[in-house]
Amino acid sequence: MGLIGCRDNTPPPPRVPIPAQDRDQRAAVYGNDEMKPLAPPPDQSREFRPPYDDAPIVNQRPPEQRAFVDAYRQVGSPRITLFVNRTLEGTIVPSSGRDTRDPVNEYLQPGQYDEANAKSLDYQAIETILTDWLAANGQVTVISPTMARQRMTEEQVRELQEGRPVALREIAQQLDADILIQVQAHPTKQTRDGLEFRVISEAINTKDGQSIGRAVVDVVPPLEKTTINRSTRFLARKLMDDMIQTWSAPPPPARERAAAAAPPQLPERSIEAPPPAPTRPPAVAPAAPPSTFPATQP
Repeated sequence: MGLIGCRDNTPPPPRVPIPAQDRDQRAAVYGNDEMKPLAPPPDQSREFRPPYDDAPIVNQRPPEQRAFVDAYRQVGSPRITLFVNRTLEGTIVPSSGRDTRDPVNEYLQPGQYDEANAKSLDYQAIETILTDWLAANGQVTVISPTMARQRMTEEQVRELQEGRPVALREIAQQLDADILIQVQAHPTKQTRDGLEFRVISEAINTKDGQSIGRAVVDVVPPLEKTTINRSTRFLARKLMDDMIQTWSAPPPPARERAAAAAPPQLPERSIEAPPPAPTRPPAVAPAAPPSTFPATQP
């Protein structure tokens, strides 16, 4: 039994040589498409989605923080207390090294500004955020301003806001604080957008009244949290820098302090030596010879 069929006698296609790749010719690079997030399941409703959209907390440390903490530890880690005057007519306790004469009155007086705008200044927010900056992430001991205010009497708070020097001694004894940082805000300009303030702060040593830091910043409306963050951050940086310079400065040597306290000495004068004593008595002059002339008669 035989098979009958067709046979394909077509020759195979000729081979084509692959051209050599030139030196400047680059091979093709293939990449994958960027992965895209998957869509939520269609059966998931809004009730089962997370209720909060947590924004990241930005914790940008001040540039002076590391040097401030080092200098703070070198001087024995003093206890710091912060006090913000709750009045626009207050003043800061005068330090021993500051001029206590009244400056030119360039602040607005009561009746020259809107009282409603004056109440927009959040003293507690300024006190809390400034304390947070100065605490340096818990590396500096700062007495809680709320606790310090509760331990003080109304008379002591009034004396401190009026700038009486006796308040320093009371704070040092009652709060066991080595440094007082006092903050005072003054109204400077009434604008259409609100009231502008000038915030003055000073760090004072409670033991001797030495001023170890000063800072001033102008706060413009609107008094939002962002504005308070920026103004208090500048105050903290300036105070840190001043305290670093004060704590790092070497004290005068004891020899120089004693020389400054001693009375001036008179220049020494050369004393001439007395002449030497004679070794023999001086020669006696010879007596005059007797006269040979006769005495005259009267």
